[in-house]
Amino acid sequence: MNDLISYDQNFIKTLFENSPDKIINLSIPENRKNKKVSSLISLAEKYEVKVTINSTKKISAVYKPSIAKDMNYLEKIIQQKENPIILILDHVMDPQNVGSILRTSLAASVDAVVVSKNRACHLTETVRKVSKGASELIPFIIVNNIKNLTRQLQKIGLNVIGCDIGEGINYYDFNFKKATAIIMGAEDKGIQFSLKKELDEIINIPMNNKIESLNVSNACSVILFEMRKQRS
Repeated sequence: MNDLISYDQNFIKTLFENSPDKIINLSIPENRKNKKVSSLISLAEKYEVKVTINSTKKISAVYKPSIAKDMNYLEKIIQQKENPIILILDHVMDPQNVGSILRTSLAASVDAVVVSKNRACHLTETVRKVSKGASELIPFIIVNNIKNLTRQLQKIGLNVIGCDIGEGINYYDFNFKKATAIIMGAEDKGIQFSLKKELDEIINIPMNNKIESLNVSNACSVILFEMRKQRS
């Protein structure tokens, strides 16, 4: 994949602080007195990243983008982790949602985010931008079939659960300390019915009856930070 460019200072800072080897060049405006500019220059100098001066007022960075991984990579992650948390997105198509979910997943220490090869949003430019750098740090896995993946994960000892509207147990009653794969459904249809039948448990987010459901990225935030709380 070709190198990409980001004008988002939060994105650039996240990369510097977590994976500075991905940054090829930092371009800064002529005015170096701005605190944010000075901070990024310091990080560039620390990690020996080339700094160039531009005539605009924009800060930018050229970086090596992450690429999607496959099932073999996911298996390695699971083998290396004692109690992994894997987030699976079932036909989530909106890049804004996927970008937000990646950012939340990184903040909540999810080990990988998985999507299907077809009928799913992958690592688009919008996803990367919205993720504020999380897209470059958290493993993004593409598999051929989520139902087959579910069965494989169950065979190796993961609890595979789904979050759906009004079904199952309240999310805070589930034990997230175990090795778990969490499936979140599409924005309009939720988890596929045929997939739901394969799951070990269904959880839900109880809410005021004046609203039907949360946006999938908001629902992910609720679930994943409950998981992080239980594991802290």
